[in-house]
Amino acid sequence: MADRGRALLAQRLMPRGSSGGPAETARAPRRLSALVTAGHLVGAQLVVGAASLVINAMAARTMGPSGRGSLALLLQITYLTNMIAMAGTDRSYPATLRHQPSARHAAGDTLRLVVPSAAVCLVAAAPVVAAVGGGAPNNPLLIVVGFTVTASALVTAAALRTAAAAAGVVRPYLLATVVGQLTLVAVAAVLTGAGVTSPDVWLLTYGTALGAGPLVAWSLLRRSRDLRPEIPRSLAPARRLGLRLLPAAVASMVMLRADRFLLPWLGSYEQLGLYVTVATVAEFVCLPVQSYVDAQASRWHQRFLAGELRRGGPLLLAGGYGVTAGLGLLAAGHLLVVPVFGAEYRDSVPLLAPLAVGAACYSVSRVAIGLSVAAGQARGALAADLPAMVVAMAAYLVLIPRYGAAGAAIGSAIAYGVGALLAIALCGKAPAVPPGSRSASRSEESGVRA
Repeated sequence: MADRGRALLAQRLMPRGSSGGPAETARAPRRLSALVTAGHLVGAQLVVGAASLVINAMAARTMGPSGRGSLALLLQITYLTNMIAMAGTDRSYPATLRHQPSARHAAGDTLRLVVPSAAVCLVAAAPVVAAVGGGAPNNPLLIVVGFTVTASALVTAAALRTAAAAAGVVRPYLLATVVGQLTLVAVAAVLTGAGVTSPDVWLLTYGTALGAGPLVAWSLLRRSRDLRPEIPRSLAPARRLGLRLLPAAVASMVMLRADRFLLPWLGSYEQLGLYVTVATVAEFVCLPVQSYVDAQASRWHQRFLAGELRRGGPLLLAGGYGVTAGLGLLAAGHLLVVPVFGAEYRDSVPLLAPLAVGAACYSVSRVAIGLSVAAGQARGALAADLPAMVVAMAAYLVLIPRYGAAGAAIGSAIAYGVGALLAIALCGKAPAVPPGSRSASRSEESGVRA
């Protein structure tokens, strides 16, 4: 009754045209179905993947394995900072929405959620970046500035991506991604043509070009008009759930990135350069799955509230995709690694097999964890990713000193496999309906009658 009253009040306050109907001076953006939204997010990730492959090839040929490894280490720190700054809100915001917001309000919500944590993370990480990347031939000040610019661009892009997925208005984000990645490729081509080999210059230029995408996305989302009334909501539930999900996100990031941090320490920058060249490609195999989960998160949560959430279909879809994409990664890698990256990277080819296995397992685990979170089981994410992180660290410490990059690839496959098994098991134990709901009561009554 209260919802109906608010809707009638909003309709009365809405601007009127000459015919007495709602004014059409502003056009509402078209909201897309969850499947089409996932398609747009996957399209954006494919653009990122294609651009990254081109940039990866140019950087590898220009800087060599050692310089490429140094740049990779600096980028891993920015990725870790981005993840902590998001504080789990990329999962929690869509999972706490009962009604789909407009694009403008969703963008404002996500930015308000991440700005405080981003500021703290940037200040805390700056001394670490200066210490890790400030050695010759890098300039410490240039490294810190490049890190700040790059991390800020990544955090803003992640927040706007979350908003676009939650609102179902993804075309502005897709367009902004295309603009940003084309800018990035153009800048990388200039650096390659000039023969720049300094990782600090690459990092600063990378971050500056990367900022073009969020600027375009913010401009397009802010210009969109949605005349439907906004239902008042608090961001506190999203913030609380995000903090509950943060340990799992940290565990997942450690599982994903610890190999990059440990390889220079237990091996060499050259081994890291060989590894990250193909590991980056393997990561892109998983990006469409994460886009699918992000696009479905709000819809899964609403289905769970209605007692209609089904888990088998999404898990089978993720498994089929993981196997197919893994086989494609193997075939394409054997054909293209040496022609694209150069003969120096021939030793990267044997790493493709364990990386393909890991990519398939990781794809399944992301869908299983997404379903658990949608069902209100945030602990499922931590219970799956934390043991997998421990297994990953143990495997890396044992295998990397002996086998180098191959040890990192094998260790990641083992850890992702453990994470997938745990995620599936925990997903199966998640409740089918919300406790105390009418659906749950009906289920209990049916069980009693039976």
